[in-house]
Amino acid sequence: MIRILIFFIIFFSTDCLADRRLGPSDLKELIDLGYNKKDAYADNYSGSKAYWFKLEEHLEVKPKYLALLSQKMKINGKEKINQHIYNSKHHFFGDKKTKCIGKKGFTVGPLNLQKCEYLKPKIIDDTELSKETFINMALDHCNETKVKNLKTEEGIKLKITDKQKCSMKFINFSKYEFSKVLKKVGKNEDNPKKKSKYKKKVDLEKFKKECEELGFKPKTEKFGECVLKLLDSNS
Repeated sequence: MIRILIFFIIFFSTDCLADRRLGPSDLKELIDLGYNKKDAYADNYSGSKAYWFKLEEHLEVKPKYLALLSQKMKINGKEKINQHIYNSKHHFFGDKKTKCIGKKGFTVGPLNLQKCEYLKPKIIDDTELSKETFINMALDHCNETKVKNLKTEEGIKLKITDKQKCSMKFINFSKYEFSKVLKKVGKNEDNPKKKSKYKKKVDLEKFKKECEELGFKPKTEKFGECVLKLLDSNS
């Protein structure tokens, strides 16, 4: 009876901690981890301005997840490693109509010459959003969105070229370690003498075969994520 009680205490306390939303009190810790103090989403800003979010604004809406991604690129001809913040309460995949804030211009009969002053993702409900889904959404948006006509708040144009693949650095306060698992999963079994990093013995080949049968292509990120889930469920 005591063991059962301890189990429930540990389970529910862990679950509550996992679901704890971020808030203004987390500002300093996130800054210490390297989160940007100000950031704008990748988008096509032709005819409009980018809304530059302060880190405080991200925290005011109390998101379930806040991710920090990094990406190599050239900004105005100089090589840099740029960092992007993704907020689970922001609909960053929305179209221009849903992001439009403030309109300028006028309409003449059937002609609509109005343009959005700013593009800013609307707030959504992230209650049912899982961490895995959010990670995939953030990586997809970061990798697939072409940035056009991005300017600083002072109006300086940022010409972005030679964008490399985005990588996840942090989810909330946790360092994202998926790349290590992917590297292990994608390796050829040419060194069987190496000891597994997992304390519990697992049949990695079995998990890889299961994921391949489910339609995941070996040595891809999706394939690695599938194996990771099976490892977690058997750890």
